[in-house]
Amino acid sequence: MNLKDGVVSLRVDDDTDLWHLQNVLNKGDRVKATTLRNLFIYREGKKVKIGKKPMKLLIEVENVEYHKYSNKLRITGKIVEGPDDVQIGSYHTIEIKPHDSLTIIKEWKKYELDRIKKAEKSVPPALIVVVDHHHATFASVKESGVEVVSEVSNPHSLHDEKQEEFYKRVATEIKKLSENFKVVILAGPGNVKDYVFNILKESSPGIKDKIFLEFSSSSTKSGIMEVLKRGVLKKVMKESRVQQEIELVERFFEHLAKDDGLVVYGLDEVKKATDMGAVSMVLVSEDKIKSKEVEEVCKRVEGLGGKVEIISTSHENGERFSRLGGIGAFLRYRIS
Repeated sequence: MNLKDGVVSLRVDDDTDLWHLQNVLNKGDRVKATTLRNLFIYREGKKVKIGKKPMKLLIEVENVEYHKYSNKLRITGKIVEGPDDVQIGSYHTIEIKPHDSLTIIKEWKKYELDRIKKAEKSVPPALIVVVDHHHATFASVKESGVEVVSEVSNPHSLHDEKQEEFYKRVATEIKKLSENFKVVILAGPGNVKDYVFNILKESSPGIKDKIFLEFSSSSTKSGIMEVLKRGVLKKVMKESRVQQEIELVERFFEHLAKDDGLVVYGLDEVKKATDMGAVSMVLVSEDKIKSKEVEEVCKRVEGLGGKVEIISTSHENGERFSRLGGIGAFLRYRIS
């Protein structure tokens, strides 16, 4: 970091880092990275592509797209600086993937730097599995949010002699998916989770040490959210951005339900509270943070010693908060 000149150089480790970058890059920022540029020649009056050449380019950002399933970030803009044979002002797209490096030059906001610093602390992703006699849902929990990655349904009736096949199928799916996770939380009503756990202990004893058994009343995504809301993830992972977000939003809605005057929501109300110096923390949905008005409020909150927390919309609490308007604040004191 050279914050005097607004220069931050980064190495991307995984897809979570790409998600963080998408949320800190804005139009007008400058990005420098090694990239592949198409090479052309004119043949018989026609422009013909002859290949690609690696080169270091500096572009001024106009658009940023996170391609979740291809695991890349596409940053498009006009070329500001490059080799002599590159036309300055022409457009180029830099693709950033895990293990790539880049330099960002911009006027950094405090909450953006905080986000980058938090991203440095790698949090191992967790696999949460909720299962009952009829169904199982498998979800990945990462810094970037909660995502259902698989579901298994039981085609047999509860008293069918083939019921055991369903438990084995769930255990096999856990074994397959767990290769990418350091923590597996296995939850559900009743004793189905114990059946599955015992199958795993016998067939894959190496997995048992990273499995934690918990209760959930459902085997659907609502069961996943139930596990998260109870703070189970916090017990098995010392640090989790998703867990922190869920707890913050829960606390916000608790104050709102009490009508105790210690939270406000909506851009106008948050602005008013900020001008009075009453905001201790502002919560902003990730889909609202790039609004100019919202950015100005966040900058003012930080200037007055408050905090800014970005809330992902990838989990139920985040979606609920976004539907409320996507901006709210905790107050130091009541203002009305």
